[in-house]
Amino acid sequence: MHKTFPTASKHISYATKLYVIVEDRVYEKSNDEVTQSARNAIIDSINELKKIACPFVEEGVEVFRIANDTLDHIRDAVLAIYEKDKDAHYYLNLSSGTKGLSIGLFMMALWIEATPYHIDRDGNPRLIPIPKVHIGDFKKNPNRIAILEILNSKPEKHLSRKELKKELDRRYIPVNDSGRSKKSISYGGFTSLIDSLIEWNLIEKKSRHGNDREVEYCITPDGEFTLRFMKT
Repeated sequence: MHKTFPTASKHISYATKLYVIVEDRVYEKSNDEVTQSARNAIIDSINELKKIACPFVEEGVEVFRIANDTLDHIRDAVLAIYEKDKDAHYYLNLSSGTKGLSIGLFMMALWIEATPYHIDRDGNPRLIPIPKVHIGDFKKNPNRIAILEILNSKPEKHLSRKELKKELDRRYIPVNDSGRSKKSISYGGFTSLIDSLIEWNLIEKKSRHGNDREVEYCITPDGEFTLRFMKT
């Protein structure tokens, strides 16, 4: 774990405090040489992490011990950490530890709206996106899919607000009886669709050509994945 910290700190996020969740048995002596060697390696890695991180991490490194790596113990540990500072944003490293720990951390990321990430053996960091929208809710309005398809079809994956509205009007599908006769979407309806897609991190809003009065929308990696998923 001490090997992944510098990469995470540089490419994922700066940390004000680090927590290491580890099983009690790591600190128990084992008669099996292989097991004891593995436990020693974990303890050494924790100690090395403290040496590396403490000069840079304001509140240091805290080891949080659990009885074993079952989901209930991992859940309780993350919740106890979260309750110490509910306003903080948490990043959960799924690169180290047991499979049970990785699964448990990912599960808790859903509950506390944390950001899970993984660093592979070559040291490449990657955020693990968590869907912010239920696919059933997304499908209720086909115009959301149309917006993603329009943006994804462009070479640079983005359009100005005016251009996007114009292209959506050509493909607009009314979703209720009151709008059956409409051939284009209202500005209020368009804004509502855009806001929901931004909230779900499927598109993002940027200023255009450095002008804050002109905005454009571009599809995000999560948006591209959602579009691929919808087409399967």
